[in-house]
Amino acid sequence: MADLFNSKSPEKALKEEICVVYILYFDEAKGHVPLLIFPFEEGYKLKDDKRFMRPIKYHPVWFLSIEEQEPLDHIDLEFKGYTFFGKKFLTKSKRKKRRAGLKEESPEIIVVIASVSNDIAIFGDELIHLITDEIKEKFDDKLFKIIECEIAKNEIIKTPEIKKIIEEGMKIKEDLNKLIRKITDNYFLNAIKQKDLHSMNQQKALSYLALKGIDVSSISDKKKPDYFLNIKLFDPSIKSANELALKAPFIITSVTLIEDSQELEITVQNNTGKEIKDVIINITHLKEFFEKEIMEQDIDLWFPEEELLFISPIIPNINEYLFFITKKENKEKILSKKIDLKSLKN
Repeated sequence: MADLFNSKSPEKALKEEICVVYILYFDEAKGHVPLLIFPFEEGYKLKDDKRFMRPIKYHPVWFLSIEEQEPLDHIDLEFKGYTFFGKKFLTKSKRKKRRAGLKEESPEIIVVIASVSNDIAIFGDELIHLITDEIKEKFDDKLFKIIECEIAKNEIIKTPEIKKIIEEGMKIKEDLNKLIRKITDNYFLNAIKQKDLHSMNQQKALSYLALKGIDVSSISDKKKPDYFLNIKLFDPSIKSANELALKAPFIITSVTLIEDSQELEITVQNNTGKEIKDVIINITHLKEFFEKEIMEQDIDLWFPEEELLFISPIIPNINEYLFFITKKENKEKILSKKIDLKSLKN
């Protein structure tokens, strides 16, 4: 079978996201139908891609009744390095059904699935509950209008009444999209801060987020402003990593790949305006988001505006590295930066 996340397929975009949320319903004529795929604005293109939707179509949550699912917190599916957390619930309906025996008031079957990398699966349990509870609370009597909208879009002749149904449904879908964005942004900020920073799973998750270009160095520093709050996690057009670097107490001024000696040279400047004492420099390489240290160096005294050069060997067939500056006293990371050798070679 072709790789679900093959670089030639549109679902490659999934790998760029921290979390993807699918809102679906069970259509009496078509079966499982996506209503929304967050954060993709053009989710309607992805919902017809069989490879992209494969783990959604065969997710076990579909095959359990509401009663069978009730005792369980959520239903999970692991597929190609991702965990898909699923919840099913019934919601109000006032639409005319397209199958005999169903009444207008027959409830809609809604499925919510949140997909995250296995490396941050520790966040999925609580996240799926938050999303589901908020949707049930705020959209219980509106979801059927989005369903009506999706059905109306397929009508060949768009009467004024059908156009009104589509317009109303699209507005509700937009509001639902905003709700999911608010939940996910706030959740990842707070969840990361609340987790045990010394646990293996937490360190693994932080490494994953660092790879996504998110500066996690301010998470454990109570005195710093929360730059994390200003990052739009799901907007690939922003340059959050660069913006954060300009505000950081240390900045990486240059990264050079020395191919002859197979070494990586990293120049870092003390941008704090004061002397810094007792910090540790670590360079690690990443394989399947597990860190392995390849360089550690103690810095006793670092003068203001001083640039220091750090040289690290390059590991064969490893392209992604993490550079950390850590306070020796409390192990707080004050700079974390991903370095991708592929970008240096281009």
